[in-house]
Amino acid sequence: MRTNIELNDDLVAEAQKYSKAKSKRALVEEALATFIAVKVEDRRRRTYKERLESLRNRTRTVRLRSDTRDILRKDRDSR
Repeated sequence: MRTNIELNDDLVAEAQKYSKAKSKRALVEEALATFIAVKVEDRRRRTYKERLESLRNRTRTVRLRSDTRDILRKDRDSR
């Protein structure tokens, strides 16, 4: 997509310090790719947290037959 945008020269200069991009176009493309990667990772983490919370809610009423300390002691003593 072809577009004309005005970029803040100070921001572009600062961004070029951290980038290997040789042109403003490459710099903008790198910034967009980074933005997408960050948002994808954020969404993945959010859905993981939601699934984890759902699992915790479903298992909240489940009780172990034995006390967890007893299980750990038996495991430790069997070695």
